[in-house]
Amino acid sequence: MIKTVTLLTRRADLSFEDFHRHWRDVHAPLVLALPGVRRYLQCRPLMTDGAEPAFDGIAEVYYDDRNSMQKAFDSPAYAELLADEPNFMGPTTKEAIFLTVEEDELL
Repeated sequence: MIKTVTLLTRRADLSFEDFHRHWRDVHAPLVLALPGVRRYLQCRPLMTDGAEPAFDGIAEVYYDDRNSMQKAFDSPAYAELLADEPNFMGPTTKEAIFLTVEEDELL
């Protein structure tokens, strides 16, 4: 299983609530429209002690293999997804994307 992990930051002019509303209601359907996506998770930070979190969310997108991932990246749906990103993401999000492979599960 291949997974992209993205540490998202919001646009400076958006509230935390507006960022998450757009991410959930507008952007998530675009991710789910990509061919080959096996699983999609949106993780939101817990607010603790009034401290501002370092990131506004973590996205995990799962693919069966590299070919499935490449099929998604080559699709017209991916261009639509990229076009939506400036509508809610801050510029540092592009610097915080990781490609991982799941190999070991340790309990």
